[in-house]
Amino acid sequence: MEFIRKMGTGLILVAVLITSGCGMSKTTDLKKKSNSISKLTIQAPSGLSISSPIYQVIEDNHLGETVEEIAFLTWDSPDELRARITSNQAQISALPTYVGANLYNKGADIQLINTLVWGVLYIVGADKSVQSLEDLKGKTVHVPFKGDMPDLVFRYLLDQKGMEIGQDIFIEYVSTPQATVQLVLAKKAEYAVLPEHTASMAVRRGNQEGLQLQKIISLQEEWGKITGKEARIPQAGIVVNRSLIQSNPEIVKILQEQLKDNIQKINDNPEKAAQTIVKYQDGLEEDFIVNLLPDLNLTFVDAQKAKEELEFFYTELAKLSPDIIGGKLPDEGFYYHCLLYTSDAADD
Repeated sequence: MEFIRKMGTGLILVAVLITSGCGMSKTTDLKKKSNSISKLTIQAPSGLSISSPIYQVIEDNHLGETVEEIAFLTWDSPDELRARITSNQAQISALPTYVGANLYNKGADIQLINTLVWGVLYIVGADKSVQSLEDLKGKTVHVPFKGDMPDLVFRYLLDQKGMEIGQDIFIEYVSTPQATVQLVLAKKAEYAVLPEHTASMAVRRGNQEGLQLQKIISLQEEWGKITGKEARIPQAGIVVNRSLIQSNPEIVKILQEQLKDNIQKINDNPEKAAQTIVKYQDGLEEDFIVNLLPDLNLTFVDAQKAKEELEFFYTELAKLSPDIIGGKLPDEGFYYHCLLYTSDAADD
C-alpha cells in the first residue's frame, strides 16, 4: 500500500473521513470495489458473552448488498478456530483478544477490528466475609483452563499482591468452567474462578440447592485497584480475515455499526435483547439471560481506541507467559484502521 506517497494528496479526503468517522463515506463508491459473497461465516466460542451482540447480526442477515447469506459456527478450541481462519472457512471470528494476538504473531492474516467484552471473570463462593484477594489467604481456589486467561489473570493479580501460590494460597486446576461448577455444586470446591455465563449459572444453581453462592470478588475490580487503570479488562473482540477487509471493506464498516448498535440495545433493553439471544442458547432461560446481560461488561471500542489498553494487558499477561501472545506484542498491522480502507488506498 502506497499510503505514505498518497498522504500529501489525500489530506482533504482524510479530513472528510475523520469527520464522518468509520461509517460509510460518500466520497467513495465502495460497491465498485466489492466482490459478491455467496456465504459469509462468523464463528464465536460456545458461550454467551462475546456472542450476544453477534446473534442479532445473524438474525438481521444483512452485511451489505454483496453478501447473500450469513452463517454462524461455534468453536471449541483455538486449533479449531485457527483452522477455520487459515482455510477461509470463517472470515469473521469472535475470540479472546490475546488469542487474536497469538494467531497474528504466528502468521494468521487477520486484523482485530474491535474489543467488545471488558472483563467477565469472578470468584464464586459462599463465604460472604471474603471480599478481597487477601481474604483468600490459606484457602484453595479451583481454576479452569490452566495457563489460559482465567488462570493467568488470577495469578497475575496474586503476584501483584505478593501472594505466593502454594504458600499463601492454593490453586487446584480443573479442565473446564463447567467441570468447575460441578465441583462447587458438589461442595468439593469452596472457591472458584469462573467466567460468565458460568459464574452466574453456578450462583443460580447453587442457590436453588441452598448453597448461598455469590460472586464474591470481581477480578475486573481487582485489576483496576492493582494497576491503577479502569476496572475493566479488554477480554474479547472480533478479528476479520485481511482478505475480506481488502476485497469488501464496506462489510467491516457495516459490521462495526451493527455491533455497536446491538450492544447499545442490549445495555438499554436487556429484556428485548434476551428474546433474540435465547434462540441461540440451549438450556438458558430468558429471565436468566436478562439478569446476566449487565454483568457481561459489553462496550464497543474500535481497535485503534482500544490499542493502549490492549498493549498494557498483553504486556502484563506476558510477564507470566510470553507464549500466550506469541512471544511479542503484535505490531500496528494487527489493529484495523477504517481510514486505510475508505479511499482509493484500498485498491493498493
